[in-house]
Amino acid sequence: MLSTSKSNRQKSKKLKIVPKPKQECRVQQPTRNWLELPSDLMVNILQRVGVIEVLENAQKVCTAWREICKDPAMWRVIHMDKLCKDPAMRRVNHMESFTAPSERHAVYQKMCKHVVDRSQGQLVDLRISGFCDRELFQYVADRSSQLRRLEILFYWGDMYGIWGEAFKKLPLLEELSFGAISQEDIEAAGRYCPLLKTLKMNQETYSGRLIDIDYLAFLTFLESEDDEEAMTTRNDIALAVGKNLPQLTHLELIGNITNIGLESILDGCCHLRSLDLSRCLYVHRKGDLWKRCLQQIKDLKLPYETLEGYWGYLAAM
Repeated sequence: MLSTSKSNRQKSKKLKIVPKPKQECRVQQPTRNWLELPSDLMVNILQRVGVIEVLENAQKVCTAWREICKDPAMWRVIHMDKLCKDPAMRRVNHMESFTAPSERHAVYQKMCKHVVDRSQGQLVDLRISGFCDRELFQYVADRSSQLRRLEILFYWGDMYGIWGEAFKKLPLLEELSFGAISQEDIEAAGRYCPLLKTLKMNQETYSGRLIDIDYLAFLTFLESEDDEEAMTTRNDIALAVGKNLPQLTHLELIGNITNIGLESILDGCCHLRSLDLSRCLYVHRKGDLWKRCLQQIKDLKLPYETLEGYWGYLAAM
């Protein structure tokens, strides 16, 4: 009997109690209901998706999102770039690749008109690249009296002669980026757009003819005054700007100016702080005029500097 109890004690000593593994305390994450987000926040999110994605997908998710996508506030800013890397834009390009270019452009133009209509006159910022023409531009101008920023790149067809009437309908315009615009159009801008502070023009790039010309080689060719006088026709826009747009603070006249135009701008645009002279190969960087330019302009881009922002567009064409 004694031996048995001793044996039990020995067995009890050999027994090992293994503790239960600690259970991790997991906090259940609350499920986010996107439909409960405030409408203004949802508008902000959807605006980042892009025009094509909203029209093709987002507005079809549910009734609430569709109502948000119909809200004019959703379309205060419209950026449509046919040449960009946006997957939605590329998808439309792919779907329409079997059609003629005019038919492909019609697809984008129809979408653009649709969202302009949805803005109900509240559109303030519009960027169109790769598919704008006279008819689309006139459509926008007739329905966008609150427009403050307008950028049109790589348009189609003749756009001359339509700006004067358009400016009458865009009195709040503050920034304009374009290529084909005449001296008369600049005069109209000065008359009807008193808030215009930024003008960006690049005739060579917008027409798809940007040529990399050696700056120093041109300097040897442009030493005489006769050569400069032969180029005065390039200064029509600059002369009109200096005379009609004294309120400008930022100006780009890429490839469209000589010393004559530069002097007119410095004389007329006393508030100018930023001037882009890229590819203005006929501007002589010497003499009192150039010294004055360096003193008067705070942010100056020199004629021989590269056009990094524009090469990407040309490469995508």
